[in-house]
Amino acid sequence: MIVLARRGFRWEARFGARFASAVDLSELAGYSDRLPDARRAGARRETVAYLGALGQAGPDCEFALHGGPGWSGITGVLRGPYREGVERDAERVLERLLAVPEHLVAEPGLPEPDALEPPRAGWVAQLRRRCLVAPATRPDAGTRYYLTMPPLESEPRLWDGLVDRLPEGVRLVVGLRPVPVAPEFTARLRSYAERYAVLGAPGEFSGGGMYSGRRVLAGEPFAAGAAALFHDAAERYAGWAFRARVSLVAPDGLAPALVGALEQATRGVLVEPTPLDREAALRSLTSWDAPAWGADPAVPPALAPLRELADAADAAQVAWLPAAATGVLRSLPVTPPPPERRTARGVVFEGPVTVAGDLVGGDKHRWDAPR
Repeated sequence: MIVLARRGFRWEARFGARFASAVDLSELAGYSDRLPDARRAGARRETVAYLGALGQAGPDCEFALHGGPGWSGITGVLRGPYREGVERDAERVLERLLAVPEHLVAEPGLPEPDALEPPRAGWVAQLRRRCLVAPATRPDAGTRYYLTMPPLESEPRLWDGLVDRLPEGVRLVVGLRPVPVAPEFTARLRSYAERYAVLGAPGEFSGGGMYSGRRVLAGEPFAAGAAALFHDAAERYAGWAFRARVSLVAPDGLAPALVGALEQATRGVLVEPTPLDREAALRSLTSWDAPAWGADPAVPPALAPLRELADAADAAQVAWLPAAATGVLRSLPVTPPPPERRTARGVVFEGPVTVAGDLVGGDKHRWDAPR
């Protein structure tokens, strides 16, 4: 269950949980009376709570969610100076890994035998936040351009459907590492929010000349939006957060249509490494010590950490825990809930429905009719 090994002057524990099956949410009490989209939203809320518990494991832990056609799970790595302490802490963290939300069934073990090894992939890319840039037109801006980096955000039905239908050989890896956020960085985010809020609101400006008068300046819509995003980031990325990396590996790359669908579903951008960066990109799948690659020149170094910061709610947008909202999944078997959590199965329609014949009588109108 837990594999211990000496790595230089430290001990390392490796462990994992396989997702054995998904619970049929159309039969689970508390879910069965909701429409499928509401079931997916409920499963995501459970995922946020689950990831939040993992985020309390401390800075010596690293996690990664893995998914591919027909399999998925989560791995953990924990390091420390003493064997006994590492083994004890790894047992505690493994219990947290296995305490999955009730819409899943997990068992100890790695999702795949080589899940913790750098993959031999022909193609690798990272799904990252977009850096949005707009020219600064106000004379009091003090900069040539505005920028903001919205977090990845997905609608459960679209994202879950895409992940559940990844082509054979494609692997999704979401790395999560709990980290303390430096107070200075949180203060920097807050200062960006305050500065953009000023530029986003109407104001006045004086050129400073003897005969120059004060000019009324219109607010910059882009700056107003950036102020809200930076304010939200300053509120959430304080204390502890995750460093998060969303990577995809495949034998020969992805079809352009799938790349576009992934980017649209998460409002992100899929970044491929240059040939010189490829080795670092592969190492970053299993090591947080790999050098950074693919830096965006528009992002100042002081804001670079924002590229990877995420709280549990952010992480749940892309850390896919399979949810059988309609009782069917391609990626995992679907099992009924425990008897004490099971409800009578009814029909919940999703999408347009056409009923032929009269609307009064006949067995075709029974709500308990088989699907």
